[in-house]
Amino acid sequence: FSASGTIAFNSTFTDFGTNFGFSGNPFTRGDVTYHSRDNLTFGSLTGYTTTQPLIGNNYWTPILGDIAAGPQYSLFGFDIGTVSGTPIDSPITITLFTNLGSYVYPNLSIVNSAQGLLKFIGFLASEEYFSGFDITAVNGPGNLLGMTNVQLGQFDGSAVPEPASMALLGAGLLGLGFARRRR
Repeated sequence: FSASGTIAFNSTFTDFGTNFGFSGNPFTRGDVTYHSRDNLTFGSLTGYTTTQPLIGNNYWTPILGDIAAGPQYSLFGFDIGTVSGTPIDSPITITLFTNLGSYVYPNLSIVNSAQGLLKFIGFLASEEYFSGFDITAVNGPGNLLGMTNVQLGQFDGSAVPEPASMALLGAGLLGLGFARRRR
């Protein structure tokens, strides 16, 4: 992901420890403001992840966030997991908001963070910039989503062929389908 441009910041939630933490409503980390109904961090001591603390919604879904307008970020990525008894959990829908519109990615399979798995999902834009996101479990309540390693940066423009407009749609989700086990 970082080969696509310059990452301005990478936000983790390790300062909240490995148990439940309540970060505030809204909660700002770097240039992302999380305004889920009740922001919650959770980690390995809670049994929801064996990797690292994640931020989610105490009401389980959705995770909502605004991305600061200045600077205008054209790279947005994160590690995400969700909780269930199987390696692949219920699908999610990601809606991205830019200065020019919104883009919906429905029914994405996400790995089970309780089994120590997270999936990297990254987006890049050309001639647009990200302004927010909505990550919702398809099955609604009962599916706890969590994210970490939230990255924002500037796309350098060299890796995307024409048409340049909203290159992330043509490029798809960087890393989608690549679940990785955290060490």
